[in-house]
Amino acid sequence: MKKLKFIALALSFSLALISCRDEEKKETIEVEGVEVEEDANVEVSDDGSKIEIEDSEKEVKIKKDENGNIEKKKIEYKDN
Repeated sequence: MKKLKFIALALSFSLALISCRDEEKKETIEVEGVEVEEDANVEVSDDGSKIEIEDSEKEVKIKKDENGNIEKKKIEYKDN
């Protein structure tokens, strides 16, 4: 009976530790098919043909043609 109580106590203690841990979740948005952080720096050219997005993990460059279709998409990941 003592083993059963000990196992139940250990199980409840481990569940309490797991549920209380701090998980870092960043809010993200999708821009032109690329998922970036919500507070990312987005720069758009005057004619809208070039878009540059930079967040803490990556830098994205998108070039569009005259019709607004994506011509090039370049994603560079930063080394932390």
